[in-house]
Amino acid sequence: MAAKIRIILAASIGLVFGALIVSPSARAIEVKKELVSPGGGGGGGGGASAGPQRANPIPAAMRQQLADTLANESDNYLNEESEKKSSGQNYVDLEPKFTYLPSQKGGKWVVQATLEGNEYKPPKNGEGKGRKTGGRKQLIFNYRLDGNKWTEVEPPKWQDAPGTATAAKSK
Repeated sequence: MAAKIRIILAASIGLVFGALIVSPSARAIEVKKELVSPGGGGGGGGGASAGPQRANPIPAAMRQQLADTLANESDNYLNEESEKKSSGQNYVDLEPKFTYLPSQKGGKWVVQATLEGNEYKPPKNGEGKGRKTGGRKQLIFNYRLDGNKWTEVEPPKWQDAPGTATAAKSK
């Protein structure tokens, strides 16, 4: 399962990342198939501006390098969640799509990439997903483009997804 998700992650990151960082003032963008269709079609809503798009300031090779880095790093977390499920612990079923929040800080590109998923209590018989706990978690990766290399700004961290019951309780 983790290998399948990793392949989907790598493919979606590589195809979509180029279209995601189009300006320094871009907002968080959810990776969906509709966003990569020709002509900018799709039902995403919000954030679309009229007129021609600006050229992506991050070279294609660097976008691909980030996609590969995120796919490799997220694979460790996917495996950890699979191990939790196997051992009967609550686990997060991460969705195979990243949400990106690009920005410029100190003249360098910084990208916050987020994976999100529902938390589950594993089934007693060991088959299937189990049942949702009602929680939703995010795994956040922060990278900065330093010359020709993506540098991890801070280690990936888990947090409750905004709008979930557990996030509301913690405030």
